[in-house]
Amino acid sequence: MTKLSVGVIFGSRSVEHDVSIVTASQVMRALDPARYAVTPVYIDREGRWFTGEALRHLQTFEQENVATVAGVSETVLAPSSALPGLVTPPLSGRLRKNTFQKLDVAFPVVHGSHGEDGTLQGLCELANLPT
Repeated sequence: MTKLSVGVIFGSRSVEHDVSIVTASQVMRALDPARYAVTPVYIDREGRWFTGEALRHLQTFEQENVATVAGVSETVLAPSSALPGLVTPPLSGRLRKNTFQKLDVAFPVVHGSHGEDGTLQGLCELANLPT
């Protein structure tokens, strides 16, 4: 059986940023690893997007800047129905290539503005990514 690829999206520029991190941690722990391939997708307070296994752990967020944590990379959700997933890093150069990670579904865990107001769901709809 193929695992469903789930992007758990959390954080954001919301005043409820920290609550979103805790909620996402709980969601990622609750998803059955035998059925789901979970990808953490963190949006920092400035609106930059990151992915990486270290984002599964609450202690990662004790760092002032998660971009400096080993294994964490800047990413972006491609707003194209041809690419429902993450492009990492969002920009690449001559010696650096980006990768694409397909997501089957997004699980938004952004509380407050830029999440519960439909903004994130709108981006997912543009990307043809079910939520």
